[in-house]
Amino acid sequence: MPERLLGLDVGTTATKGLVFDLSGNILASASQPYELLTPQPGWVEQSPDELCKAVAQVIRSVLAQLEPGDHIAAISLSSQGGTTIPVDAEGRPTYNAISWMDQRGTVQAERVRMALGDAYVYTTTGWPLQSALPLQHIAWLRDAMPDHFARSRYFLFVNDFIGHWLTGERCMDPTNAGITQLMNIATGDWDERLLEIAGIQREQLSPIRPCGTVIGKVTTAASAVTGLAQGTLVVNGAHDQYCAAVGAGVMQPGQVLLSCGTAWVLLAVPETIEAGLASGMAVGRHAVEGHWGAIRSLGGVGRSMEWLVDILSDERSPNQERAERLRSLDQAAARATTGADGLFFYPLAGGHAATYGPTRGAFIGLTLKHGRGDLARAVMEGIAFELKWTLEEIHTAGVHVSELKMVGGAAKSVIWPRIVADVTDTIVIVPSSGEAASRGAAILAGTGVGLFPNVFAGFTTLKAHEETLLPEPASVTRYAEVFAVYRRGAHFDSTQPKIGAA
Repeated sequence: MPERLLGLDVGTTATKGLVFDLSGNILASASQPYELLTPQPGWVEQSPDELCKAVAQVIRSVLAQLEPGDHIAAISLSSQGGTTIPVDAEGRPTYNAISWMDQRGTVQAERVRMALGDAYVYTTTGWPLQSALPLQHIAWLRDAMPDHFARSRYFLFVNDFIGHWLTGERCMDPTNAGITQLMNIATGDWDERLLEIAGIQREQLSPIRPCGTVIGKVTTAASAVTGLAQGTLVVNGAHDQYCAAVGAGVMQPGQVLLSCGTAWVLLAVPETIEAGLASGMAVGRHAVEGHWGAIRSLGGVGRSMEWLVDILSDERSPNQERAERLRSLDQAAARATTGADGLFFYPLAGGHAATYGPTRGAFIGLTLKHGRGDLARAVMEGIAFELKWTLEEIHTAGVHVSELKMVGGAAKSVIWPRIVADVTDTIVIVPSSGEAASRGAAILAGTGVGLFPNVFAGFTTLKAHEETLLPEPASVTRYAEVFAVYRRGAHFDSTQPKIGAA
């Protein structure tokens, strides 16, 4: 009976599922979207029931695509991190899931700052103190919704909530535990001082176990709604960025995952926890036991290309037509010259200096001779310059960067990965399959049930075909000159760009 592995990616706006054979081929795929709820300004919630329904729908859909003799050997989850789901003793939600994007915990974050200080929170949890993570979600429930808080026997997160729904067992993984701001990353255990601040006991959180270990078996009830065979093994997964790192093979110091969506996110592998913390990045335990990870977001820089596609169209287009416009613009950018014929672009959002700003961007040096290809290439180069600036900063702090594994929308471009390689003077590797998170979950699943001796062997077995781009010396030299000019011009305030400041 052929063994298959199911990797689920339970994300912020959709759940995706892929089934792999043991050669890394994708045999089935499915996706199911769901809504974000915004009951008040700054609040972002999700329905836990809708998450379960989406997972069930995706599983049923991929199973229907398999051959009758195919056997799901194991399943594992990649999941969004930092979303809090309070439940009662039976695992039933007592309140909506509070998203990692939610900002209602500002008052609670300030109380933590006064009680413990920013330095304690960062050095203990690896994440800078902020209002949008579970430490503050739980404290907010305690303060603002005492009845809901009192009815909540446990505080789960997307990974252990879905895991419990499938198996009846509660189990947390260290990559997701770190993003709660309740775990001490040095010890790998829940931190008593932070639990006290939140107002909960350690028994109210799931026990933390390594990624890639079996947490339980699919129950009769879960089998009935998903179509999985009762007793199918469920393996502890990881946060989506860490699963994507496993799926892309970013597991050793020097390797960096570059995830390119609306936001561009870096995940590096520092040699030590001290090097990671010195970089100022969000540091956590890697899905590979004994290794560290460090995350830094460039914010919504990818939105600039989406914006350009929109403004060069008469109106917002249907998705299929929009995708064709993007391909056409991408090809035009590939025909434009290095340096976009003297045109510079500063991203509309995000960048090296501010995750969610500046709010104004600019084209500088625009002339009548510039065409749509120059505009598109300038956008690509501007974002690549912000990436280079970021990489220089983390390298200076002691995090080594030898290669970038590039995944996401920009990785599908015919020219953008080449621009990134030449601007950053770094090897860029582009996997042929963009679904690195689901692939990483499948690798963890196979490791957990003994199909692979370790995650490294699992990656070697299941990895997608890769294209390797080496920096071209002539372009590296040219881009170094252009970047020096770009850097001198990058002086903005919140209302007006100031170009040419010293």
